[in-house]
Amino acid sequence: MSQYDEAAINKLALELYEANKELDNDRSETQETGPKSTIAASSTSDDTTKTTGSPTANGQSRSWAGWAELENDPEVFTALLREWGVRNVQVNEVVPLDSVFDHPPEDIFGLIFLSRWMPAETDNNITKPPAGVWFANQTLSFSCASVALMNIINNHCGIDLGTPLNEFREDTLKMTPKERGIALDKFDHVRDVHNSFATELDKMNVDLRLKQDFAAAAKEKQAARSKRSRKKRKQTDQYEDDENGFHFVAYVPAGGSVWKMDGMEQFPRVVGALEDGGSWVAMVLPELQAQCETATASAFEFSLLSLTAAADTSNLDADGEKMERVRENWGPFIAQMVRLHAEMGTLKDTLG
Repeated sequence: MSQYDEAAINKLALELYEANKELDNDRSETQETGPKSTIAASSTSDDTTKTTGSPTANGQSRSWAGWAELENDPEVFTALLREWGVRNVQVNEVVPLDSVFDHPPEDIFGLIFLSRWMPAETDNNITKPPAGVWFANQTLSFSCASVALMNIINNHCGIDLGTPLNEFREDTLKMTPKERGIALDKFDHVRDVHNSFATELDKMNVDLRLKQDFAAAAKEKQAARSKRSRKKRKQTDQYEDDENGFHFVAYVPAGGSVWKMDGMEQFPRVVGALEDGGSWVAMVLPELQAQCETATASAFEFSLLSLTAAADTSNLDADGEKMERVRENWGPFIAQMVRLHAEMGTLKDTLG
């Protein structure tokens, strides 16, 4: 590591550690408005919202109001659903693509495609919330995994979501997509389970990045309004260069049609009308195939997940214990050691 300046390494480590303490003081102010994309923030949210957590069981602290980035793991997604209260649905990885037909279409509640986010190339023909369809916008960064799951399960009335989510679905039926997204951000039950798979360092990372995003947004707001088109092109270039710009998009049959549900867009996009005896999965396969080819040509990672009825619910306790082991991490210990070595000026030697 001779190419690195030791003082700079120590300084960076200290700044990372101190950033979390600083953000604890100003988080309530910086989270009054949402960022502008998944990658930076949702472009669908124009109002300012304050997403404060609620007291924990002991009443001594509040839950973290952000959303951590989640690993693309079907077992983690299945655990999310079960701990939310949806115990009879499981998430499966679809590899290869045609293995999606391993389940009958009527047994597949929805599909989730993950790849690098790119702005839509065509306008959406849907200009108002479609009747009989539950769709929520993504109004805060890094919540796209939970938004995609919620956009699928809330469109299947036959799924028992458990008491908390059943009540949430009922309470949000008459809301707009943006209002649902804001309500989801304030829904501690869903957000806390989502964040239970994150370490404190993960949360520090998100907080630090959001603070940088808000600072950048403040500068952009001061730009001349006459330069909006140029700014839009600049933002698109920024998203394309962002290495963390991966995004989950849901496909789901609802209200007599098949929908592509991207929480980054104002409304869902209709893929086609459902026909009696037709396969809704076959309707989305050409689009999924095209996206896979585009991702492959660009050397982007991608994956496809399916939500189906749980094949076996007899091992829920064992699955829960497995997820608790997944949650175990050495993050707090490592953070403390980094801080101590940075303060002593020995971080470079320790890292080798």
